[in-house]
Amino acid sequence: MDLKSIVQYTHDLSILYVEDDLESRKHITSILENLFSTVDIANDGQLGLDAYNKYYENNNKYYDLILSDIEMPNLNGIKLSETILNINPNQHIIIISAYNEREKLQKLLSLGIDNFLHKPIEFKNFFETFKKCAKPILEENKMKENLQRSQEINYNLEALLDIINQVALLSKTDLNGNMTYVNDIFCQTTKYTKEELLGQNHNIIRHQDMPPIVFQHMWEEITSGKVWKGKIKNKAKDGEPFYVNANIFPIYNAEGNIKEYIAIRFLTTQEEVKNREFKKKVLDQYQESKRRDFNSRRIIDELESKLKKYENFDLLEFSLKKEKKRSLKCNQQLLFTEDNYKQLEVDFEKYKHMAKDKIAEILEHNKKFIKKNESSIQRLSTMQKQISAREEEFKRILDENKQRAKEIENLRDVINHLESKQT
Repeated sequence: MDLKSIVQYTHDLSILYVEDDLESRKHITSILENLFSTVDIANDGQLGLDAYNKYYENNNKYYDLILSDIEMPNLNGIKLSETILNINPNQHIIIISAYNEREKLQKLLSLGIDNFLHKPIEFKNFFETFKKCAKPILEENKMKENLQRSQEINYNLEALLDIINQVALLSKTDLNGNMTYVNDIFCQTTKYTKEELLGQNHNIIRHQDMPPIVFQHMWEEITSGKVWKGKIKNKAKDGEPFYVNANIFPIYNAEGNIKEYIAIRFLTTQEEVKNREFKKKVLDQYQESKRRDFNSRRIIDELESKLKKYENFDLLEFSLKKEKKRSLKCNQQLLFTEDNYKQLEVDFEKYKHMAKDKIAEILEHNKKFIKKNESSIQRLSTMQKQISAREEEFKRILDENKQRAKEIENLRDVINHLESKQT
C-alpha cells in the first residue's frame, strides 16, 4: 500500500499507543511517528489513562486515536478502553489482540470497538486499519473546524450587519436587481415605505444624471463575483437628489453559487457624515460588548466540556490516591538513593586518598628498583667487558698452544728422521 495515501489522512492527527512489550513498542512507534503529527507512548494501561487525561488538560481535546494491547499490567486494554469510553464515548480505539482471545474480543465488541489488529501484525492490514479509522476522523475534525469557523463568521457578520444597519443605507436584491430587503435608513433617505420598495427594481431610485455605462460596469463586476465600489447620485421619491458611496457585493449559497446581492451605501453630505461618525463610536462600543459576550460564552462552553471529565469523580479520586502512593514511594526511593550516593562519595574520597598513598609508595619503590637496576646494569657491563678481555686472552693462549704443539710435532718428525738414519 502506498504510504502517501495513508499519511494524507493521518498527518494532522494525534495518537496514544499503549503497549507493555518493549520490542513491539519500539518497532510500532517508529512507524507511527512517520504517520501522525503527535505520538505519545505508555507502557501499561494505568500510565495510558494518565496520559489520556493529561493530554486533554493540556490541549482541551482528546487524542484522535488510541492504539492499545489487551494484556498489560496495572490496567488491561479492556478496562482501559471501558474507562476512556466512559470519559469520551466518541473515542476511536484500535485494539491489538491474539486470535485466541475471543471472550475478550466479544467484550470489546460490546463496548462498540470494532477495529482490531491481530498478532503477529501484518503491515498491509496495519496500514489499511489506520486508513479506515483516520479518514472519518479527519472528515469529522474538518467539519468541526468548519462549523466553528462558520459560527464565528456568522456571529461577526451578524454584529457587523447590526452596526452597518444603524449607520448606512442597506438593501438586498435578487439576481435581477429586485429589492428583497431595505433598512429603515434606506427608507428615511429615499422617502419610500418598505412596502413601496420591496419587489421593485433598484432603478426606482436611479437619478437621470447617472451614465448607463456606470451601472453596466457594476453588473459586470458583481455577476462575476467581484465587489463593486463607487459614488452614485440617487433620487428620492420627491425628486430630491442624494449622493452615496456604494459597496455592492454578491452573497453565495452553500453550493458556491450567487444567490443575491447586498448593497451598503454611506451618505456623503456633511450632516450625515457627522451623524454616522457619532453612531459609529456608539456602535463600536456595542460591537465590543457583543464580542466579549461571545468570548464569555465560548469560555463557559469550554468549562462545561471540562466539567464532563469530572463526572467520573470516583475513578479520578482513586487514580489520584494511587498516584500519591506512587509519588510517596518514589520520594522514599529518592531519599534512599541520595543517602547511598552520599555514602558512595565518602567511600570514594577514602579510596581516593588510599589510592594516592599507594601510588606514591609504588612510585618510590620503582625509583629504588630503577636505581638498583641501573647499578646491576653497570656491574653487568663491567663483567661483560672483563669476560671479553679474558676471552681474548684465552684465545691468544690457545693460539700459542697450537703453535707450540705444531713446533713439537715438527721436532718429533726431525728426531724420528735422525734416528732412522743412524740405524
